[in-house]
Amino acid sequence: MSSIAAVVVGYNPDIKVLDDLLISLSSQVELLILVDNGGAESFLQGHPEVKGCVKYLSLQGNEGLGKALNAGFQLAVDNGIPYMVTFDQDSHAEPDLIEKLASAMVHAKSRDDKCIAVSPTFYDRRDGKKVNFPFYQSVDGVIKPVFASDDEFGLVRADALITSGMFVDTQAWQDGVKYDESMFVDFTDTEWCFRARERGYRLYGCLNVEMGHALSDAPPVKIFGLSFFRYSPVRRYFFFRNTVAVCRMAHTPNCWKKRLSIALALRFFVNLLIDTNKTDSLKMMVRGIRHGLRKSLGSAH
Repeated sequence: MSSIAAVVVGYNPDIKVLDDLLISLSSQVELLILVDNGGAESFLQGHPEVKGCVKYLSLQGNEGLGKALNAGFQLAVDNGIPYMVTFDQDSHAEPDLIEKLASAMVHAKSRDDKCIAVSPTFYDRRDGKKVNFPFYQSVDGVIKPVFASDDEFGLVRADALITSGMFVDTQAWQDGVKYDESMFVDFTDTEWCFRARERGYRLYGCLNVEMGHALSDAPPVKIFGLSFFRYSPVRRYFFFRNTVAVCRMAHTPNCWKKRLSIALALRFFVNLLIDTNKTDSLKMMVRGIRHGLRKSLGSAH
């Protein structure tokens, strides 16, 4: 496959976890980009030989996930690199992750020339046991989790993929399907996926490739077999605001609007049980809903 770039977005990271990710990726891609939304400037201090291989972009403050990803894609495209792998700062990349994803992309494109992205299956790297999260696929308006595949690469059609580990053909980005910078953080990836699918592109998950990832500020809480993520009140604001905003977007499939709306109502009450600062969480969730309804997006208001 042609040359590959990777972009890692940093914001007040655990430097050890970030360094491990960068060290692993440095030998797997032609261009490695770290976009710093703040607090990542001390990366790889103990590894100057690797640090010299990283293209560091500081946004001079937290400008959000979408702007960071767009900056990384622009740099890759300017360097003539056709494939980008996007990462959050808290993922773990095995030494052969990019090779496996590249092979999966080649295979996916051989069967479907509309494939624009593939992604590994992921698990919470902090959990005591490895339990993979499923991909989700809607058929005739019904959304179902997909745990198995009859494809030799484990490929399954997916409605959406998460940012970390997403192996993307930059063609869609060059065609104008850029990341919505007003989302700022939560659902930046989901919204992009829905928009890409509306443009006729397709997404695939790869069950044969696994990646450890931290999905929230702390390991999720399990209630009735469902995972509920623990976030700060500020992240509660973004999550609720952006969920409401995505549900109001024309390119969001109706089945997902229904699913996200029901899930948001459930999360509202569960968060009041699991959050430490319940009063602030309540205020931020209500504010997020209000701002999402009036499409007041961007950084926190």
